[in-house]
Amino acid sequence: MSRFRNCGLALIVLAATACQKSATEQRNDAVEAQREATETAQQAANDRQREVAEANNKAAKDISAARQQAHERSLEAVENEIQRTSGAQAKANEQYNEAARDTAANHSEFAKEARERLDKIDAKSRELHQKMVKKAKDFPADASTRLNEVDRESQSIRADLSQLDNGAPRPAQDVQANMDKRLDAVEKTLDKLD
Repeated sequence: MSRFRNCGLALIVLAATACQKSATEQRNDAVEAQREATETAQQAANDRQREVAEANNKAAKDISAARQQAHERSLEAVENEIQRTSGAQAKANEQYNEAARDTAANHSEFAKEARERLDKIDAKSRELHQKMVKKAKDFPADASTRLNEVDRESQSIRADLSQLDNGAPRPAQDVQANMDKRLDAVEKTLDKLD
């Protein structure tokens, strides 16, 4: 029995030693596990920081690209606006110039016709003045006064036409219509005196 006892004791010592090794190994394993966990955590933190930095860099590049694209679109929009505006302005200028040419042509035609009518009125007035000198009794008593009024109105119309030719505003239709009425009235007065 003593052998069994010695064996039992040896077993106990071996078991205790085995337990101690196990505890030491466990502590070593725990320290190793902690070291690995710390390394893993550090690696994860490094990976996270790297990924955040990459994401920030990518975002900064995206923002820069977006700003560049927005700037380019802005420049395109400004250029488009300039083209549209200049096109519209060119069209407006063309229409204005065409209207001015038409108005000038209309004015020239009107002035030419008015001067021709005035020349005829003046010629007829001179003729009537000569007739009145020779045969005054063939004319009404106020014929001389009316003929003088015709001469003054003719001179007034010529002055108005001269002012229009000297840079005054071109005649509008109502101005031309007014002059036409005045010429008609003068011609009618001459016809009555003739």
